[in-house]
Amino acid sequence: MSLTAKLAWRNIFRQRRRTILTIMTMTGGFVLSSLSIGWMDGSYSGMILFFTNHRTGQIQVHKEGYLDNPSIYDTIDNYSSVGLEIDSLENVRAWAPRIYTGALLASREEGSPSGIYSNSAAAAIIGIDPRLEENATEFSNQITDGEMLTASEADSSLRATGQILLGKELALTLNVTVGDSLILFSQAADGSGADRKYTVQGIVSTGNPEVDRTTSYLTLADSQLLFALEGRVHELAVMTTSLGEVDAAAAEISGVTGSLGLETASWKVFAREFYAGMKADETQLKIMLAIIIGVAALGVLNTILMMVLERRREFGVMKAIGTQPKSIVRMIVLEANLMGLVSIIAGGILSTIGLLILSKHGMVFDPPMDYGGFVFREMLASITPACYWIPSVSVMITSSVVSLIPALKAAHTDAAKSLRTV
Repeated sequence: MSLTAKLAWRNIFRQRRRTILTIMTMTGGFVLSSLSIGWMDGSYSGMILFFTNHRTGQIQVHKEGYLDNPSIYDTIDNYSSVGLEIDSLENVRAWAPRIYTGALLASREEGSPSGIYSNSAAAAIIGIDPRLEENATEFSNQITDGEMLTASEADSSLRATGQILLGKELALTLNVTVGDSLILFSQAADGSGADRKYTVQGIVSTGNPEVDRTTSYLTLADSQLLFALEGRVHELAVMTTSLGEVDAAAAEISGVTGSLGLETASWKVFAREFYAGMKADETQLKIMLAIIIGVAALGVLNTILMMVLERRREFGVMKAIGTQPKSIVRMIVLEANLMGLVSIIAGGILSTIGLLILSKHGMVFDPPMDYGGFVFREMLASITPACYWIPSVSVMITSSVVSLIPALKAAHTDAAKSLRTV
């Protein structure tokens, strides 16, 4: 250990109370920063996973221009072969084809005259493949009453009664429950009428009341037959192995589908409003972190400045015996860095304890929190390398920068004047 390092290590223990307060200030900044980053990463990852895993997918493939102007006529042909090719990619976990269109749903209460419908509502119709959708989104977990769609005669005959799933709020609007019947009125892609009788197979709650107020679900085969879209779909929803692989997977899928007149978009594109809101929240949190670091920095600056003022005679002696100004600067900066290193160790231990608690138990919202139309009842923190390296770098940079001003002041101490000071 060099002489400068020995002096720095000795000096930080000369005023133990002040040193402990300084280390506590830096440790507090470290812990608050670490917990905030872990909470931000965990809660936002949870939101994104909930949003994409339960409905949209992390990546979507459409006909070019479909996202900007959805149309029943903009379809993906030979979707099965495209889907299988996507499924073979390394970062892809699952995929699901979907059809999107609209219809009028009508129901009548028991005892009403034939042909008289007392309740009606416009609804978005989503055609799903029950097996592939379940594999991709575990769709059945969203069914609060009834059962998942199954194959039926309606998949191959326009005269048969089909199965339909209704959003929770839509079912309330139509005043129907599982087992009740309703009529669907719409128009097929070829211009013909698309009308069929359906039995309510189940009630769906996605966690987004606005979606559940307007959405219903049919089997993909039923939708293709009813809306004259045989062998075609509007969307391929793709699930990746992890959120960190989304961009890489999107690039790979784009390479597969680009030559087919299809476009690939990640959730950051097709859910841009949700993404923009999340980024705005992240910006606010970063500002809060900057304030926390700034407050800690002012505490360190005040402590080191007081320490320098109290040691003017000592610095005068050092200058008198020939100590170079740069050596004094180096010693004071090293003192601050040593306190920063101790605070990083202490902060790392405390942060780990806090993150483990938040990652296991999280925060329960009562009442539930509505974010972007989705209801969240619990959020968990995550433990990532950023929870440690960002606060560590911030502490070391802060301790180095704020110690420079007192160090330069000490280095320019007038030896003769300081020695005359009692």
